[in-house]
Amino acid sequence: MSIAPALSFDQLQVLLTVAETGSFAAAARRLNRATSAISYAIDTLEHQLGVALFDRGGTRKPKLTPAGEAVVAEARLITHDVDRLRARVRGLLERLEAEVSLVIDQMVPTDHLTAILRVFHTVFPTVPLRLCTAAMGEVERLIRSGSCGIGIGSPLHMNGSGLTLIQIGGVPIIPVARPDHPLALAGRSKVGAARDHLQIVLSEPVEIDRRTYGVVAGDVWRVGDLPTKRALLLAGLGWGGMPEPMVRTDIEAGRLSPLDLPDYRGGEYPLQIAYKTDTPPGPAGQWLVERFAKP
Repeated sequence: MSIAPALSFDQLQVLLTVAETGSFAAAARRLNRATSAISYAIDTLEHQLGVALFDRGGTRKPKLTPAGEAVVAEARLITHDVDRLRARVRGLLERLEAEVSLVIDQMVPTDHLTAILRVFHTVFPTVPLRLCTAAMGEVERLIRSGSCGIGIGSPLHMNGSGLTLIQIGGVPIIPVARPDHPLALAGRSKVGAARDHLQIVLSEPVEIDRRTYGVVAGDVWRVGDLPTKRALLLAGLGWGGMPEPMVRTDIEAGRLSPLDLPDYRGGEYPLQIAYKTDTPPGPAGQWLVERFAKP
């Protein structure tokens, strides 16, 4: 059994150049080769594939055949992958990380996060990013286990031993409920009123951490993530403190109302960047750290 010669990347580049420029002569000028060399490369490629790529009859310029159009589409995908591979290797030679892993506290505003990551992708297009979201002490656990190299969490739930910590401000927390909730209808509530209504709080799994924060009500539901907490609040099942950026549109649309509670003023949820001191981030990770650290 005869084995057909392997296709070369150069042949695919010639094919794409002819398709883009519209002629063998124009492709030869762009690639700084003789027109006969371009024609030979296409003839060889057609022979190897067993199909005609260009219709050369009846026209001064070669026209792609249906088979040629299909091959060109595949060739574009292949050359794109090769370009990405070359860029990735250049990044590795420049000591860019093979991957950046980042864990984000659920309290971090998504608008701020996505704005930074959009620029990150532009600056480091070949560096893959693995992004995790976590609540409370889970941020520290993912950093210490090595699952994530960089974390953004709260000093309220983090032991700084062995970690490099950079304070980056915080997120305002406000108490909210549905507009028809008794606490919302009451306007400024009396002291102790919040204790008489179901409070929904963010909490870690019982087997990990039994601590709760900001609990003032006698009747409490504990949930493990902010989207679930928000859904319960929107359903009118209780009241609770939420990061203001996450419920801003709900308040503006009248789906939730901020509460005036003497027992629960909310406040700021402090945030900090953290990574293990003995394994600092590389250039791409350090760029992320510096971006998040900017005021």
